[in-house]
Amino acid sequence: MFKDAFIKLDADKSAKMIALINPFLDTAMDVQKTSVMIHDLSFYKGYFLAELARHDMNPPMVRVAVCDKAGNIFALNWTNEIIFALNKKVPIELNDNNVIDYIRFFFTYVKGSHGRFVIIESVDDIDWREEPAPAGRKALAKMIEPITLKSREPDGTLIFKVCIVFKDSLFGAQVHVKPDGHISMKDEELIVEDIPVADDLFGL
Repeated sequence: MFKDAFIKLDADKSAKMIALINPFLDTAMDVQKTSVMIHDLSFYKGYFLAELARHDMNPPMVRVAVCDKAGNIFALNWTNEIIFALNKKVPIELNDNNVIDYIRFFFTYVKGSHGRFVIIESVDDIDWREEPAPAGRKALAKMIEPITLKSREPDGTLIFKVCIVFKDSLFGAQVHVKPDGHISMKDEELIVEDIPVADDLFGL
């Protein structure tokens, strides 16, 4: 999963990072109650992701920014438009080694009008509301595949097969990634519905 590569900052570094990012946020984060996790972004050369979270709130309040060491800060707002603008500004540099990380990043921090599309690469990635019976879990595991490259188009577009949880259903779909970072999802196909998944916990 994308989040596995995060590093948690200590209190002093967190306070400095929050002070830098707060002016760019719609809601300032409380320095004393906010934790900060960072993650280098290989597709934005020289930039890293900072995720600010307040876990004393339910649901947790989460704010995210893409930053560099020179002090450039781009606050994300859970829309694809801000990421596509960022792709032009930085700019994005995609290759075979980082494009899957970019897909994970994109779907983690973009929320559609009807909810999030959550990339699932194994049954362990599912945030269960209640654990299924072992037989059900095993059956579901056989339906889930990691992100897989299926084809390369003449214009440089890469087409991947992915598994996605949307609301309480598992879908298979194609994700098309253009060289400029534009992502679109096509050919969604329902695999199984009524999965006991937890509600989206991002506090927007």
